[in-house]
Amino acid sequence: MKVIIIGGGLAGLSAGIKLTENNEVIILEKTNSLGGLAGSFDYKDMRIPKHYHHIFAHDYVTHKYLKNAGLFENVNWYKIKMCIAVDGKKYDFTDPISLMKFNYLSILGRVRYGLFGAYAFTFMKPSKMNDDLDALKWLNKYAGKEVTEKLFYNLYARNKFNIPLSRISAKQFANRIKAKEALGKFMYPKNGLDKMIDYMKSEFVKKGGIIKKNFEIKKIDLDNKKVNDISYDKILVTIPIPEFLKVAKGVPFDYASRISKVKYCPCVTVVIGTDKLLGRHYWINVFNERIHMIMQHSILADLYDDKISWVLRYGGSEEDLDLKDGDIIEAYTAVVKKYFPEVEIKWSLVFREKYAEPVYDKDYASYMPNNKTPVEGLYFAGIATTYPKIRNMNTVLMEGENVAELINSS
Repeated sequence: MKVIIIGGGLAGLSAGIKLTENNEVIILEKTNSLGGLAGSFDYKDMRIPKHYHHIFAHDYVTHKYLKNAGLFENVNWYKIKMCIAVDGKKYDFTDPISLMKFNYLSILGRVRYGLFGAYAFTFMKPSKMNDDLDALKWLNKYAGKEVTEKLFYNLYARNKFNIPLSRISAKQFANRIKAKEALGKFMYPKNGLDKMIDYMKSEFVKKGGIIKKNFEIKKIDLDNKKVNDISYDKILVTIPIPEFLKVAKGVPFDYASRISKVKYCPCVTVVIGTDKLLGRHYWINVFNERIHMIMQHSILADLYDDKISWVLRYGGSEEDLDLKDGDIIEAYTAVVKKYFPEVEIKWSLVFREKYAEPVYDKDYASYMPNNKTPVEGLYFAGIATTYPKIRNMNTVLMEGENVAELINSS
């Protein structure tokens, strides 16, 4: 078969490697680089990710690609520390001892939160939860009203999607908690993710795959199976659903109406270089401020002359997408200086992503795009199709492989 893959991100690359074993495959990428959200920028003689990335000990599909790329030798695994920054104070938020000192919550609230954590990591079964159960109802029942309003509202409603907890999928939230993100071991490859992406590109090309960068798609003609003037037998779309619908012709009205309900949360990130670490916390959740999170990259990858951190905003960041870089830097770094006044910020760079993550509302399962569509020869892969799994590189790489097998068997 002749297969066209729209998008050269991780899902497109992992799918492409498998598909080239039996097919003629072309990847069409609108930018001049591969990797999508895992892309990097130049800093002196190093490459730094534009948006925060790390690898967990249980990310076995990612491990496979890192090993094949020669990036899994002598890696350092870390048990990271997390804190919550709110009202000018920082609270450790990593273990039972720090929980008892977490006076942002009342004593009863801390007890309820501890019991909720014990339940979530042992008896909770997200797969048994109804898709239409909302996070507010579920959290109020199991974590209590105080914990829900003061903690989870900020973490997952305001900071994440900027919609009420009553509209967020409890099932997807539960899957994320069950993954124990902050409690696992973290690492970042010493030679960066670019080397893994370079390896994937070389494997794809070595097997006969073709990559066309800076490719402008003017029309995807599903009836005649053409992208611009390139014919295909099967087409795999990994780009955001709204971008696909802008150029696709021949999508049945009912199906287009369904998948057009997929909405995305943007992300604006300011990457900063500082003279020293901000502290011992890798993961800093920020409440009631312009920004939502600070991730100290140099705690996992102390590879640069300066200490590198990502300062970012998710929910509500659509307000910032069209602002000037200087205005964003001023607003975001003001929060950094508020909590870390002793640190000198030496430089800053702004990166914007309009489609960082689908908004997993409680109805998402009813309209999410599946890998195989009602349209002959049309397939989807990427974060939009992976609900209720958590959004990370491992999920995307696995999704690309799975849909490639589906196409090969069709």
